[in-house]
Amino acid sequence: MSWKYTDASNESAFRINANGQYESWLVAALPKGTVIEPADPVPVSVPASCTRRQGLRALLDFGIKRADIEAQIAAIENEIEREEAQIDYEAGEWERANPRLQQMWAALGGDPAQLDDLFRLAVTL
Repeated sequence: MSWKYTDASNESAFRINANGQYESWLVAALPKGTVIEPADPVPVSVPASCTRRQGLRALLDFGIKRADIEAQIAAIENEIEREEAQIDYEAGEWERANPRLQQMWAALGGDPAQLDDLFRLAVTL
């Protein structure tokens, strides 16, 4: 295996040698001219929650307006479920793990990866 930087500092590198063993060295100690691949990107975590304002602003960036959400809520046939959805929608904090929020997102045509992106965006607004 070729050498790969261990992180963004580019101070050390690793590889799996011919014996299947992990090797790690300081880059300065490797032979001159050694080709080293970039480190794997660090995954961006998904925020657990955002404020309602942040969520609404992010939804606008995704092309979804409050009227779209309110229409989805109004279309819920069961009165109790509709009221629960309205309460969650009006909450000051939206939680990514909330099953009702996930269901509403799917009803609006979104998938889980897009919901993660929405929360990542929301906390920056």
